Amino acid sequence: MKLFKRNISGDSVSARNKSPRGSKLMGLAALALAPLVVLAAPGSASAASTVCLQNSDGSQTDIAGNSSTPNQTRSVTVQSASNTWQDWVWRGSTFQCPWNVPSCSYAWQQSKTTGWKWSVGLSIKVPIPKIGNLLDEITPSYDRSGSTTTSYTFTTNLRPGQFAQPIQVVQRRWTQGVYQGIYHSTGKSCLPSPTRPNGKAYQFSWSPNERWGSWTTNLRVSDYGTYHVWS
Repeated sequence: MKLFKRNISGDSVSARNKSPRGSKLMGLAALALAPLVVLAAPGSASAASTVCLQNSDGSQTDIAGNSSTPNQTRSVTVQSASNTWQDWVWRGSTFQCPWNVPSCSYAWQQSKTTGWKWSVGLSIKVPIPKIGNLLDEITPSYDRSGSTTTSYTFTTNLRPGQFAQPIQVVQRRWTQGVYQGIYHSTGKSCLPSPTRPNGKAYQFSWSPNERWGSWTTNLRVSDYGTYHVWS
C-alpha cells in the first residue's frame, strides 16, 4: 500500500532545472508559478533516500523543502554585525522640567502598546521573484509582526529646562544568511497524485547541506519602552 501526502497550501515553492548545462537560477524560476504536490511512497525500494514529488507543470526541477515535504529547507546565518541599532517605533508627548525648580521627577503615568513589523530592512535574493509560503516559513523577520507594551509608571530625573519624551524601541542587528537544503530529481518516475492523475511525478533525493540564495535583515534583538531625555 502506498501512502500519499499532498500539499494543500496551493503555494508555489522554489526549484531549479536539473540540466547538466542549465543554470541553477533558471531552474528555480521554472517552478515559481506552479504549486507542488507531494507524494510519499515508503513501499518503494528507494524510499529510504528518496520521495515522490510532483510539480504541476510536470517538470523535474529541483524543489526547496517546505512544510509539505518530509525535509525542510532552512535559513542559516552566515554573518552578523557586532553592534546593534535602535528603531524608535513610537514617540509620545514631550515634557519639559521648569527652569525655576531645583529638579524634576517625571513619569508619563500611561500605558502604551505599539505594533511593528519584523520585516524592517529585509532583503531576499533568490533566483525567482516569489516562492509562496516557503519564505514565510524559513526566513527570519519575513512578514511577521510583533508589539511592545510599556506601562510608564517608572520615573526619570530631570534638571531644570531638560526635556523628556516616552519612546518605544526595537533593538535590531544586521544579519545575513543563506538557504540550506534542496531536493534533486533522480529522473525516475513514480505514481502521480490521485488529484493529478495525468500529471508526471518523479523521485527526488534530499541534499541537506546544499546552500542557495541569500537574505539580509535587521533582526530583532529586543524591544522595550524608556524615556528620551535631552537638553
